[in-house]
Amino acid sequence: MRLFAWGLLASMLAAALHDVSRAWDVWYYHLPFAARIAGIVPASEYAYDAMNQARFDGFPLLGEALQGLLWRVTGRPECANLVAFATLPLFAWFMRRRFDVPMHVSIIALLAVPLVQIHATSCYVDLPANTAATIVVMIAIGAWAERDDAPSDRMLVLAIASAIVAANMKAMMQPIVLVALLALGARIRHRRRVVVIGALLLPIVFATPLKNLIVHHNPYYPVALEIFGRTLPGPDDPYSSSPVWLEHAPRPIRFACSVLELGVRSLGDTKRWTVDQWTPPEAPGYRMGGFFGLYVIVHIILLAWRAVRERADRVVRVAALGVVLVTAMVSVLPQSHELRYYMTWMMTLVSVNVWLARRSKQEAPQYAYAAALALVLVLTRGAYAYPSGESFRELVHTEVSDAALGKALGNVHDGERVCVEHPPWNFLWAARFHAPRAYAVTEGCTATPSL
Repeated sequence: MRLFAWGLLASMLAAALHDVSRAWDVWYYHLPFAARIAGIVPASEYAYDAMNQARFDGFPLLGEALQGLLWRVTGRPECANLVAFATLPLFAWFMRRRFDVPMHVSIIALLAVPLVQIHATSCYVDLPANTAATIVVMIAIGAWAERDDAPSDRMLVLAIASAIVAANMKAMMQPIVLVALLALGARIRHRRRVVVIGALLLPIVFATPLKNLIVHHNPYYPVALEIFGRTLPGPDDPYSSSPVWLEHAPRPIRFACSVLELGVRSLGDTKRWTVDQWTPPEAPGYRMGGFFGLYVIVHIILLAWRAVRERADRVVRVAALGVVLVTAMVSVLPQSHELRYYMTWMMTLVSVNVWLARRSKQEAPQYAYAAALALVLVLTRGAYAYPSGESFRELVHTEVSDAALGKALGNVHDGERVCVEHPPWNFLWAARFHAPRAYAVTEGCTATPSL
């Protein structure tokens, strides 16, 4: 089992180092933001349109900063994928140190979740943000499950560091992190110094919304919000999207339908699971699923069975209650049915189950996790588990061929600024990727010449 886990992880590392994603968000803002932060493609060479500039000004950008750092150090944009990939072994290490779960068991159980597997070799920031949030949640659950004055100072430091990462990578993690930290703080006794230090670090945890509140008068800029009858400014409308058949359903109902994968593509469809669960908007599975509904049911049954069978065990009771509370919270959050935003829920459910199985010295569940992982690999043709895509150089040549570039820039001189409107591939037209040309690009403008 160990060989299977580490062999698969090694193959996925090779994929992360070679493949670049074709997903829209990667090229529309993740890598353009990473390149600007790292000074690889500065604003003088590539200017965003008004909405992307607002996103750059307001979004939490820790994930993109780390991606840009890896790109700059290695000289390869493919290495930006390592921000997401690294979260898997790091989380498995955390589960080993805190809950005594063998690393290979955590890796297998988590990679059986399609969205986790897919995001581990992508340039999205959902997985690292959700993983960091899950660490905070699991530390809080573990603290309440134990009878002593938990958690240790080391775990408190890790919880705060993870909260900083999660909250400054993805705004949707901020409510989860806040509640988990409050629950953790309520468990601490007789450690005033630790509590004071933790309170002083809260502004760092919520640095992005505090900065936005001061600079833009809206903690979630660029999204315009209305709170208690007062409008907070922003150029973007709140995102709201769902399958037509669930448009008027309460958020918890949408969430339940999504985790059970109601309406998604058939099991035989290789596009059943994708990085963003995109389908045509009229499809019943639009933005739905991604956790493998059957796998979700297995984990829920396992936890419920254990909670009933071992109800006298405080650890089991508290762990099960923790999952229930996380479910109640996540299910009512905005766009809760778009599961890539809230992988924390599934990661918590899986982590609690592997922890409780380890406490009971049960080996059987890990074979069920391995079977689920094998089935996911078969259904996806292993596309996310080995180098199966294009390198960055190949992608640039595919989307901006030499012939297309020559035709478009035939009358453009070095130093001129041109407008490019080929979303999401605008960024690939930057002169940095077409040396020795030295023109400048503005995306989505009305300037001339327009490409």
